[in-house]
Amino acid sequence: MHAPAHDKTVYANTSQLIATEEPDFPSFLFAEKELHRAVKVFKKGFDGLLTYAVKCNPSPHIIKQLHEEGLKAFDVASNREMELVRDFAPGAAMHYNNPIKSKREIERAYEEFGVRSFTIDHPQQLDQLAAIVTPSRDIEVTTRFKAGKALKSYDFGIKFGVMQDGAAEIVKLVDQMGFTPSLCFHVGSQCEDVYAYERHINAAAKIAEEAGIELKRLNIGGGYPAPYPTSEAPPMDYYFETIATAVKDNFGKSAPELIIEPGRALVTSSTSLLLRVKHQRGGQSVYLNDGAYGSLMEVKFMHFTPPTRVWRGPRLHDNDTEFSEFTIWGPTCDSYDVLPQVFTLPADIDEDDWIEFGLMGAYTQASLTPFNGFDRRDQYWVGEVYTGKDMAPE
Repeated sequence: MHAPAHDKTVYANTSQLIATEEPDFPSFLFAEKELHRAVKVFKKGFDGLLTYAVKCNPSPHIIKQLHEEGLKAFDVASNREMELVRDFAPGAAMHYNNPIKSKREIERAYEEFGVRSFTIDHPQQLDQLAAIVTPSRDIEVTTRFKAGKALKSYDFGIKFGVMQDGAAEIVKLVDQMGFTPSLCFHVGSQCEDVYAYERHINAAAKIAEEAGIELKRLNIGGGYPAPYPTSEAPPMDYYFETIATAVKDNFGKSAPELIIEPGRALVTSSTSLLLRVKHQRGGQSVYLNDGAYGSLMEVKFMHFTPPTRVWRGPRLHDNDTEFSEFTIWGPTCDSYDVLPQVFTLPADIDEDDWIEFGLMGAYTQASLTPFNGFDRRDQYWVGEVYTGKDMAPE
């Protein structure tokens, strides 16, 4: 589900938006320049093919701008994501990196969307692919492996990836069938353990050596952290330097082409979320017009606390007032619709005020549900987007 976009009026900031629109539905506020800034960080620091993990935020305006920024390939997990890339990034390559696929999904990917890069993590998936796609060196088959759990990350290895000691056999089979073999890994979302990349690159070199192939491409995945207030991650430059050194040390002059597929680190700062207060109870609880079944699902599951500020009309209500700790509830009839964190907000916050959450570009629009009929979220554009770094009044 995507938030419907209004005509692309660009408001200077949140204050001007509220003064003009007085949004009564959950609203995403997007700044093109912040997405541009994030892309520049990766282009400057990473020596390889920059792609985007569509799952993180599949909004058409995100995909379109990234394509215009020069991204020539996208990481897709489903036929629906392929449709989005085809429609909003025409001509871009698609890497089908979800190992779990049906035969019908593979067929559509290959024949309808022109996918030529597929990821597997089990020998049966290779047989499944070969039954539909004629083996050719023009088809890349990437084996996803895992080499231990990264510290301080959301672990994807529970579900995906063959263990390092079993990966070489799959790579050999890929090569023997006549496909072009490659490797990929994903250290886990919001990974603050930079050395997890080093360990996996070392493992990739060992797998390639055991399989007896010269690796053409290595997809080092995503997991690069967003700058949430509680993040203890080092600067992005440290990730890039660690990756480059690990590739040089493990592969030398036969280094493969690198692919990177960030999601969160690209889009988080580009979007804030503006929610309206529907009810305040006893100076302890605030009920909003969206919650854990909608745009705040990621906040509940990932247990991060985004920066917040409160608006009373077009003026900030964070200055010259007392603050209290509040529990935030969503609008649905389910008691599960509550955030586990406590938020510090103005003590007199009341009905019709707005709470703006910063750093909300990742896994918010991607995880919306229409539960209880709360199915409308709106999309706006702003020149300056709230990230929590500047708390001064607009």
